[in-house]
Amino acid sequence: MSVHLTEEEQLEVLKRWWKEYGKSIVIAVLVTVGGYYAFVAWQNQQREQKEIASAKYEDLLAVVSVQPGEALADEERTTAIHLASELKEGDSESLYAHNAALFLARIAVNAGELDEAASELSWVLANKPDIATEQVARLRLARVLIAQEKYDEAEELLATPVDAFKSEYSEASGDIAKARGDLDAARAAYEQALADTDPQQQERVMLLQLKRDDLKVQTNEVTQQTSAETTQ
Repeated sequence: MSVHLTEEEQLEVLKRWWKEYGKSIVIAVLVTVGGYYAFVAWQNQQREQKEIASAKYEDLLAVVSVQPGEALADEERTTAIHLASELKEGDSESLYAHNAALFLARIAVNAGELDEAASELSWVLANKPDIATEQVARLRLARVLIAQEKYDEAEELLATPVDAFKSEYSEASGDIAKARGDLDAARAAYEQALADTDPQQQERVMLLQLKRDDLKVQTNEVTQQTSAETTQ
């Protein structure tokens, strides 16, 4: 009898406990299960979005991949702009979006639309790119600004290069100095660019040497002109 009463007491305790806490437990279980499935759904959505972005980016690469010296046809240009714009709208902080904007900037430069190119490159910098993409965007934006004769703005962008981009940044600084007529500063910048260039990059070495040597010709021309004016 005592055992029977003990079981009844235990059952009564269980009933009271369930009445007090059972609803909370059910809710907690439902929330946990619901959260798990929501997380799985979110992961699937993210994966699908990345797969879609990857496919669009491959399509974009196929469109913009032309032979050196060739320009995009009007239809190709329209398609490239459409695909790149969709990638930018899909996830502004993704590498796909940043690279798409770089392509749009290149298309704009080739079309002589420097303001549009500057806008695309500024967009990249404003949307948390990785360090390599940031350095590329800064360099390209600086070159666009040089073409627009906005030398002070371009110079600010070239102030903090990482080691991998020091040569290109020094070259751009040399271009700014040359455009301003400061041939000594330009020569020093080109020399620095040469010093930071891998000797195995023969084409780049030759380009920098040509830029540097061209300054000597300009210096001689200025000296001869000054001498002629003084003689007169």
